[in-house]
Amino acid sequence: MFGSSGACAACGQAIPASEFVMRTSAPQQPLHVFHIKCFACSKCGSHLMQGDRYYMLAGSLVCEQDWQKLMKSANATPGPGAPLRKGKVGRPRRSRE
Repeated sequence: MFGSSGACAACGQAIPASEFVMRTSAPQQPLHVFHIKCFACSKCGSHLMQGDRYYMLAGSLVCEQDWQKLMKSANATPGPGAPLRKGKVGRPRRSRE
């Protein structure tokens, strides 16, 4: 099973083993697993598709466009304590138990 709980990082519901999922991972970062329908920007709600760039900010997905808006409005870069990860959407994968 992907993740530590087998639950979607966005909605918190269980993910069956037969369902396709989207996942984010980076070295020394926790694995986040999402239902395909839940793999969307936490700011604007747009669904992220294969090839889209995204950022993980404190466990939430943010699309590249909203990330740019956040950076312009904050007029700063993330501090050393801000959990941030940049990624590119890959293909959906099957959940495992």
